[in-house]
Amino acid sequence: MDKKINRTWVLVDDEPANVLPAPIVGYFTLTSATVVRDELPDQETRSRYPAYPIPVIKLAWLGVDSRLHSSERRLGETILLEALEEAYRIVQYSGMGIAVVTDPLTQESDRFFRRYGFLPMGRQFGELQSLYLPMGTIGQLIDPPS
Repeated sequence: MDKKINRTWVLVDDEPANVLPAPIVGYFTLTSATVVRDELPDQETRSRYPAYPIPVIKLAWLGVDSRLHSSERRLGETILLEALEEAYRIVQYSGMGIAVVTDPLTQESDRFFRRYGFLPMGRQFGELQSLYLPMGTIGQLIDPPS
């Protein structure tokens, strides 16, 4: 963060009022990135963009305290939606960025992101593919039409 290449947000548990600092229960990190047109998910999407690198927001990290993975609080969803909202604000403010991209580390995280509409890209990340969620879809998730 000091080098101004990413920003991390944390979610703290403020339930135990007498515990300081409050325990961190989750976090996410956003950074800027680019994709090339050929990595985008489908021909229709690719045809809308130029051949040079296209700006996106990268969801570099998203985590939930492992003791809370099966919690009814759905912290993963809460943190993801907060990350998408922050990314959307960044793009609205800067005017640059067509999507959020992320690199799932496991099959479980791949399934998690796909449940929220992330699409596979033409870019391999380990055994899995990088995933892509267009800003238009994010806008509908965080600010649905009335």
